[in-house]
Amino acid sequence: MAGDSAEKARAKGTEYRRAIDLLRFLAAAGIVMDHTLGWAVVGYPALGLFLILTSYFGIGSYRRTMASAAGPAGSGFWTSRARRILIPWLFWCAFYRLVYEVVSDEPFQLLSDPFTLLIGPSIHLWFLPFAAVALIFIPTIARDVETRRNLIWASALLVPFSIALGLIHAKSGLGGWQIAGSPIPQPVPQWAFSLPIYIWGALAAVSHRLRLPGITLAAAALSSAVMLALDWDVASMQLLLCAVVFEIFFRLPWRGEWMTKLAGYAFGLYLLHPFFLLVGYKIFGADMHRELGFAVAFFGAWGATWACKRLPVLKAMV
Repeated sequence: MAGDSAEKARAKGTEYRRAIDLLRFLAAAGIVMDHTLGWAVVGYPALGLFLILTSYFGIGSYRRTMASAAGPAGSGFWTSRARRILIPWLFWCAFYRLVYEVVSDEPFQLLSDPFTLLIGPSIHLWFLPFAAVALIFIPTIARDVETRRNLIWASALLVPFSIALGLIHAKSGLGGWQIAGSPIPQPVPQWAFSLPIYIWGALAAVSHRLRLPGITLAAAALSSAVMLALDWDVASMQLLLCAVVFEIFFRLPWRGEWMTKLAGYAFGLYLLHPFFLLVGYKIFGADMHRELGFAVAFFGAWGATWACKRLPVLKAMV
C-alpha cells in the first residue's frame, strides 16, 4: 500500500512524504506500547495519528480512483476499501475467535449484543468496522470541501461535533477502553474518541491541497481548548496534539525508502500484537515484566507480518 502511494506520487511529479510513512510505523508501535506497558499517554496520540493517517490517505485514494474511473463513479474506491478493511476484519475475527476457544475455559461473552458485534472476539478489532463505516465521510469531504470557504465551514462544524463526542468519551472514562467496566457500551467510547480525529485527518488532506493548513489547525486548537476546559484529561488534548505532530512530520524533508517499507508493517503490528502478548503470557507466566511483554508482542507481530507478506493469501490480511 505504501509503495503504491509512493509510485503514484512520483508518477505525478510530486514529492512523496516519506516522514508520513515513518509516522504510520511509529503510531503502530505506540499502540503496542500502550497495550503492553500501560502507557495511555502514548496510546492516545498513537491511535489519534493512526486515525489521521487512515483518513488522510483515504482522501488521496478516493481522488486517484475518481481520476481513473472507468465504471460507476467511485465504485473502484469502495471495492478496494472493502478488500483492504472488511476481508481482514472477517479473517481476524475468525482467527481470534479460534484463539479464544483454545486458551479460555470460560463461556464466550463478546458478540452477545449489537454493540459488541462491532468489536469482534478481540477488543482491538473495533478499529476495522469503524474504519469501514467512517469511509462514508471520505467522498463527501473530497468532493464538496474543495474551496477555502467550504473548508472553513467544515472545520467550524467539526468543533461542536468533536466536543459533543468528546464529552461522550469523557463520560465513559478509562473503563470505556476495557472489556468490562464501562458505563457506556463498547465500542461507543472508542468511536466517540476516534471519529472527530478521523474527520480532521480528511480535512487536513484538503487543507494541504489548498495550502491552507492553518484553518484545520485552528479547528483542532479550539476543539481541544474547549474540551480541556470541560474535562481536564489526557484524551481532551489529543486532537490538537495529533494535529501538531502530523503537521511536523508532514514538513520533515526526510528521504529514504526504508521509511515506506516500515510503514508496510504498521497494519500487521496492530492486528497481531495481542496474539503475541498472549504467547508471552503463556511462556513467561502472568507475572511477565511489561518490558518483556512489549518485546514479545512487538517483535513477534513484526516477524509474523513479515512472514504473512510472503504468503499468497495472508499478505492481503496485513
